[in-house]
Amino acid sequence: MAVKIPKPQPSTRSKVCSVCGETYTYPEPGNKATRHHCGLCVDLSPHAKKVLGRLAKRVGALEKKLK
Repeated sequence: MAVKIPKPQPSTRSKVCSVCGETYTYPEPGNKATRHHCGLCVDLSPHAKKVLGRLAKRVGALEKKLK
């Protein structure tokens, strides 16, 4: 029996993880990534995601100020 490969959805697009800033494709079959977290960060605890997300926002704001 042939393996059925799902077609990419029209809403498939490149996203940026709110924790690590990595670019990933969402939705992608077989990937655990969510709308806000990449496949690596999705397994972190909710507390760690919250703290790292805040730090990422602060670093981003500081980088914008320096430019």
